This record gives sequence, structure tokens and C-alpha cells, in this order.
Amino acid sequence: MHISIKNSLRVLAAEVADFVRKDFDRRAYAFTAVFVVVLLVINYEFGLDRKVLSRSYETGASWWVMPLFYLAVYLVSAATTLYLRRDYRTLRNPRFYAKSGLFVLLYGFAIGFYSYRNLSIAGLMHTEMWYLKSIISQLKCAAVFLLPLTVLKLTIDRRVNGIYGIARHPRHIGAYLTLFVVMIPFLVLTSFTADFLEAYPQFRPWYVESVFGMSTWEYTLLYEAAYAFDFVMTELVFRGTLVVGMAVIMGRSAVLPMVAVYCSIHFGKPLMEAISSVFGGYILGALAFQTRHIWGGVVVHICIALTMEVMGLVHYYVLRR
Repeated sequence: MHISIKNSLRVLAAEVADFVRKDFDRRAYAFTAVFVVVLLVINYEFGLDRKVLSRSYETGASWWVMPLFYLAVYLVSAATTLYLRRDYRTLRNPRFYAKSGLFVLLYGFAIGFYSYRNLSIAGLMHTEMWYLKSIISQLKCAAVFLLPLTVLKLTIDRRVNGIYGIARHPRHIGAYLTLFVVMIPFLVLTSFTADFLEAYPQFRPWYVESVFGMSTWEYTLLYEAAYAFDFVMTELVFRGTLVVGMAVIMGRSAVLPMVAVYCSIHFGKPLMEAISSVFGGYILGALAFQTRHIWGGVVVHICIALTMEVMGLVHYYVLRR
């Protein structure tokens, strides 16, 4: 097992190292680091998410605030790093702006869409309506994103591998699973922190007494399945469209702007989770570029997310007693 773990990590490390060796540009990387730090300070010291982003959901403006915010983060990062790399050809390419803008705006709209909060169905109890809205919140990205993405793939992006990284015969899946196994002890230790216990589990079945006649484990599993599928969409957006899809235009330069936006979607999470998303997003982005598939990121992301959910449930139902 020790040899298997060592070899698996070596395979992934070699892919990331090869990407860094070919992609590294001192000025572009320095700018991205400074830009991300500035975003983190603005959010966690001055309350960007609390005062502006989250509040836009209350005012009904989130459907346009979130897309424009993510687009601004992406374009500042992408345009500046391309300029610092002296990639003026891409900067003058209208397809760069149209394609990346479409991807980011669609995702931002999906995240900011909140009109379903006013949904009301006669005959449903309050808890059933709340549960239905919770499921919708996990599936709305797929509802907004999948059809336009499929049309784009079948028309102008036929050269892109699979459906933006959802490809057959993916490489290194065993290595990704091994990486997750290595992370389990760290995830368990993290689950004992106050920030973790405040945030997880995302779905708390002890607040729900009865939903559509299902037992507790049935409606919990249904929610967690929708929650897991949302991570498929997260990988499809960030490592799929913004790396595999944009690499056709930007090459390796597609990864750093993706990392900046990926960090910004974690602004409602604990600080350490936002910081770790920078490193995790970069590694998964580099691997997606190298392998041209996103399945490894999907596997790791879902396994980590569900482990955190399980640990949150364990803390409530077992360890607190």
C-alpha cells in the first residue's frame, strides 16, 4: 500500500510539475498571488460577501450582481496575466472575451438565481417546501448551464476533448482516489474546528421532522446526492469550461484566471477553506490541462465534500453525546 500511495502521488506530482515548468511566468504568477490576497482581504476584513454579495440575495439583485462580480474578477485576472505574458494576440481575440464571458456569466447567473425562494405549492407543508427549495439550490447550476454548454460543444467547440473534460478513458483515476485516501486524516482533524462545525453539515436533518413521507435517511441521502452532483457542475465549470474549454484559445494561461474566480466563490466559507481553494484549484486546473479531463477533480471533490458532510453528522449524532 505504501508503494501504491507513493507511486500514485508521484504520478500526479509529475503532471503538476510539468505544467508549472512550462507555464511559470514570474510576473503573471506574482500578480495572481497579489490579486487573490487583495480579494481575500477585501472579503474577510471589510465584509465584501456579508455586505454586498450575500445582501444582494435579500434585495433581489443577486441575478446580476453575482455574474458581474465573477466576470470582473475573471477579466481583471485573465487580461492582466495575458498582458504580463505579452500574449497580445489573445487579448485582441474577440473569441476570448465572448467565450469566457459566456461561461462566467452563465455560472454567475446560476449562482445568483434566487427567484425560487418565492415558490409556493399548495398542499405542501412548510418543511417540504423548504426541502424542495434546498434541492433546487443544488441543481440550478445544471439547469442553467447544461443546455447552452451542449449547444456550444456541438457547434463551435468540437475540438475540445469530450464535453469540456467529461471524457472517456480518463487518466490517473486510481491516483486521484489514493490522493483522497491520504487526505482523510486531515479532513477528520479539521472537522473538530469551530469554523467547520459552524459550516457543516450543509444539510442538517435534525431540523426536519417529515418530508414527503420519507424517512430521515432517505431525504438526507436524496439531498446529499443533489449536493454531490453540484460538485460535478463545479468541476465542469471551473476545470471543464474555464480550463479545458478556454485552453483552445489561451493555452496554459487559462489556469490562473480560473483560480482567482474559484477562490471568490468560497467567500461565504471559512477563511482557511477559501485559502485552500487557491491551491486546490490550481492543482486540479493544472491536472485538467495536462490530462484534458475533469473526472479526477470530480472524484476528489465529491469524496472530500461527502466526507465533510459525514463528519458533520458524526459530530452531531455521535460525538456530542
